[in-house]
Amino acid sequence: MDDIRIVIFYLAVPSILFSILRKIPLWRTKKNREVKGIPGPRQFPVVGRVHDVDRFCMWKKFKEWADIYGPIYRTSMLGQQFIIISDQNIAEELLVKRGHVYSGRPQIRALFDHKTGPGYLALMDRHDIWTRQRKWIHAAMADFHRHHFFGVIEDEVKRYLAILLLDPAKFHANTREHCGRIMSRLAWGDASQGKENADSADCTLTQMSVSGPIVNTMTPLWVIPWALNPWKKFERAREDQQRAWWLNSFQIAKHKFLRGDLSENTWSNRYFVGLQNQGNLDLEQSPEEEEFASCMLGFQNLVGVVTISGPLQFFLMAMLLHPEWQKKAQEEIDRICGDRMPIIDDMADLPTVRACLKETIRWRSGVPLGVPHQAEQNDEFRGERITKGTVILACEWSMNRVPERYPDPEVFHPERYLEKGWPTYQEPLSRYPNFREGAGMHTFGWGRRVCLGQHIVDDEMFVSGAGVLWAFNLVRKTCPKTGEVIEFDSEGTNAHVILEPLPFPCDFQPRSTKRTAQILLGYADIRDQLKI
Repeated sequence: MDDIRIVIFYLAVPSILFSILRKIPLWRTKKNREVKGIPGPRQFPVVGRVHDVDRFCMWKKFKEWADIYGPIYRTSMLGQQFIIISDQNIAEELLVKRGHVYSGRPQIRALFDHKTGPGYLALMDRHDIWTRQRKWIHAAMADFHRHHFFGVIEDEVKRYLAILLLDPAKFHANTREHCGRIMSRLAWGDASQGKENADSADCTLTQMSVSGPIVNTMTPLWVIPWALNPWKKFERAREDQQRAWWLNSFQIAKHKFLRGDLSENTWSNRYFVGLQNQGNLDLEQSPEEEEFASCMLGFQNLVGVVTISGPLQFFLMAMLLHPEWQKKAQEEIDRICGDRMPIIDDMADLPTVRACLKETIRWRSGVPLGVPHQAEQNDEFRGERITKGTVILACEWSMNRVPERYPDPEVFHPERYLEKGWPTYQEPLSRYPNFREGAGMHTFGWGRRVCLGQHIVDDEMFVSGAGVLWAFNLVRKTCPKTGEVIEFDSEGTNAHVILEPLPFPCDFQPRSTKRTAQILLGYADIRDQLKI
């Protein structure tokens, strides 16, 4: 093993030196024409400020710099230029009003060809494949939302509550699988793929994160020859396996559809009906078209896991750490729902629950760095040139801590959405707060790259979160030896692009023996239709 590391080191050093030599003329040119319109920390040759940044919590350093240099500043890392934004108005100016300039995606080094597609819609540059996939998914998501996702979310929440009752210690893994099951049912009509979906989502996130493979920060290492490059070998195997799984799921769904066995309440069924409406009754497609469709449906399936699992776990943490708000939300649920589990139709009548969910996303940002944009052409802002290829980060962690907009930002305050006088208060409370619109919606991205899954996040987070509070009291665990409450780091995460908290101790205590019976009865009522 030591010999291999030595070989890799000697192969990497020339690559890094070559990269440095290529940058020297650019540094000289830039130094001669530099304009002081956008501030930032002092930059060092080659490395920029990469040595200052902890890749496992980069957002905290960006917040520290924002406090020093202001709501927009620039920095660089190994020759890559960055603009960091922590002001909502500036983000809207660049990423929304100038969306024709700043809607590209930067290359994630540990992934192959993601900018060209068709694998990962959210990571593609804007081109025909991106446009086709995004248009179809937007229409499909809106259609399913109008039908409240055909009851799939409520059915799976009944199962989730039963699993929490019977195996509470594994709530982290079971929460991720719960989100994977919902998406797999909606995509293919097969909830049994939930765990595989969740695991694949987590592995994909690892590959695309700064905290993942070291080549995502030390990019020259990527050019090491294939025979000695463990990062390329791993990614090739991972992506090939994922694509094969998506294609197999697509083809199984196609065969079911042709036999009349595929659930109508699936995105794959909607896709096949569309083909037949165009005259393709036998669903004959080229390998390229099958790859396009299987990746479109597969990624839609995958991304719905990672965008909900982490925030839902943070919500459980927030309720655990703030029992006063847990009690307020439970009293509201009991008043409206009584002895039945909350459903989507209760959303308008449960503003306290929605406020707790909304504040969770602000308090513990699910995407603390924001998903990066890239300048597709040269531009100018505040008298300074922003060159093509510059990465723009609208840093959620910083944006959610602007005190003028979010007073007392480090503290969990759901009342900021419920009481007049708070900057984020909106009426009517039967509509606000939510994840689809209104104040504080930058969590879902900006402009032409805004997330298409806001509706399912809103519905799934609401029914899952309200369901847990209807069923259980979330209680701090105590040490069996000392009797003292077990403390944990509420900011400890897996450090991915989209965060999940590190496992934390939590007791799920049924709120009554009657509620226990209701949980089990609810699961029994829908168990057969889950088809597992």
